Amino acid sequence: MKHRLIFILVIFLAVIQPPVIAQYKSVQNEITYTENFRGQYHFSPKTGWMNDINGLVFQGGKYHMIYQWGESIRHGGYATTTDLLHWKDEGVALIPQKSFLPSEAIRNVSGEHVFSGSAVVVSGETSKRITESTDEAIVAIYTGTAVGTCLAWSIDSGKSWHNFKNNPVANPTKDADPRDPHVFFHKPSSKWIMALYENGTTFYGSKDLINWTFLSNINFGFECPDIFELPLDGNKKNMKWVLMDANGTYVVGKFDGTSFLRDEGQTQHVMTLGNDFYAAQSFPSGSLPNNDERIIQLAWMDHWNGGLGETVWKRNATFPVSVGLITSDGQMRITRNPISEISSLYSNSQKWDSQSLNSNSNLLSKTKSKTFELVAEFDLTNTTASKFGFKIANKTVAYHIKSQVLLDEKLVPDEANHIKITILADWGQLEVFANKGVFSYSEQFAFSPDNKDIELFTDGDIKLISMEFHEIARTW
Repeated sequence: MKHRLIFILVIFLAVIQPPVIAQYKSVQNEITYTENFRGQYHFSPKTGWMNDINGLVFQGGKYHMIYQWGESIRHGGYATTTDLLHWKDEGVALIPQKSFLPSEAIRNVSGEHVFSGSAVVVSGETSKRITESTDEAIVAIYTGTAVGTCLAWSIDSGKSWHNFKNNPVANPTKDADPRDPHVFFHKPSSKWIMALYENGTTFYGSKDLINWTFLSNINFGFECPDIFELPLDGNKKNMKWVLMDANGTYVVGKFDGTSFLRDEGQTQHVMTLGNDFYAAQSFPSGSLPNNDERIIQLAWMDHWNGGLGETVWKRNATFPVSVGLITSDGQMRITRNPISEISSLYSNSQKWDSQSLNSNSNLLSKTKSKTFELVAEFDLTNTTASKFGFKIANKTVAYHIKSQVLLDEKLVPDEANHIKITILADWGQLEVFANKGVFSYSEQFAFSPDNKDIELFTDGDIKLISMEFHEIARTW
């Protein structure tokens, strides 16, 4: 009898014990985040390969991020933060059936790979139909390859993740197409909307995240759609919808809960330049704490162009930005600017007022750093210079005045004939913003590990309006 009771107890504990999140295949305590090119304030996984951002939500007092992890077999990597700055690597949340992780990492989702998707927060009856509990839940919506659009869920704020028992909920497939479901709740039509990469972008609707109905299709987009609403020029009475794809290409128009209609005369644009921006996702509108109405976006900082020679880990995320929409040159244009929270990381700040510069000027000759934000504004009126800019270790960020080009991309001065540039430099990451954020540039760059030199240069006379330098504190 005693042995039988022990056997029953063991079975009972096995049933009630939630599956734990597996950790990366590494000796965790040996990873210090001080490897060459490892971003000191850009998120990267502790070990292994990272790519597409898959799900951003705020729940349980934390911001949650799911992202593709694993170079040979895609998993759902997982990280959390309380301030959008200091991320904690939580391990692997979504583990597919063909996972290469050890057997103790429970295969807890459908499909051979976990391909891209999104995440939402639900409670009540919607949660109960998925989780069998009315508790608030994070629901990840992803493409399980060779299966279709699938759900995974957590009711303990991401501590454990579970497969929805009736996967797939939509779009059954023998491979990975269609894929990349982006799901959000559309209040005016009181339903969930799925934007899916399928013959462009296809929209589906659902009342419960389980049963989906075809709504419409638009001939736009390549992979990883995102869609959100923004006030044009800050006017909340003039809201516009933005539909974008993995390349950062976007269109602006109207969405009525069924179909997306581009605004007449509005052409498609690319929201960021440079080699390394892909598969961006945003936190769902209205989901952030303290009535925060911002659209906050992160992207994978790569575009299949090769890495930096990283060891231990591969690839990283962009720094979080706040996305806006302004009128520029007769078009509605997306703006991207670093979130204001970055100021809480400032240390060793320096400021310079208006002054004239010449070819012998270098206001930054005594400034040494590998992790910083630099904001500078120049007046091009009456300048004799043909170019000016910054040298950061072994990287030159130059503006060519006659051709109006910065980093090989077009940048036109503003109406006052000024150029204002914001630079984020990290150990292996360069992001540049200008023209109120209409100009946005992302690049992985192997800054010389031992070089902390910064130089402000010009080859002629030019007026500096102002400049600020802020060293950025390490977030690990």
